Order: sequence, then C-alpha cells, then structure tokens
Amino acid sequence: MLAGSLAPAEPGPVAVVFTPATSEATAWAVIRAAGGQLVAPTRLGNIVVAYAPDPDFQQRARDLGALFFLKAGGLCAPLTDPAS
Repeated sequence: MLAGSLAPAEPGPVAVVFTPATSEATAWAVIRAAGGQLVAPTRLGNIVVAYAPDPDFQQRARDLGALFFLKAGGLCAPLTDPAS
C-alpha cells in the first residue's frame, strides 16, 4: 500500500487520510495516539484535520495506520458547521 506525504512534515494543520473502512472515531484515536491535536472532521469520514505538533507527527500517525497527508483545504478542509 502506498503511504506518502503530500503535505509538508512541519507543525500545523494537516488533513490525515485513512482507508475508507476506517471510522472517524478510530481516526481521532490514531491522531491522539500519535501526539496530534484534534481540529475538525471533513466532509469525508476517513479524512480528519489534525494539528501536527512536530515534524515527526506524520511518521507516528503513519505507523498507526494513516495512509497519507494533504493540505487541509477543499474537500479536506475542516468543517466549521457540522450541519454543512
């Protein structure tokens, strides 16, 4: 399985992509276990926006099941209103 990084490995918000079978609750658990902070869900349940506290966050999240990382924008932008 391809695991890459399309967002810079630096502190800041990042969209974390998981397999489509991954629940949002599991995705949040991985973010917390990797040392990240929860920011918001996205329009897609298997993609969540997290705050990466350091450059090693992506590798830790990848080791726990994240597939790859994107800039938090477009379809991967955080939802500000859960009803949207």
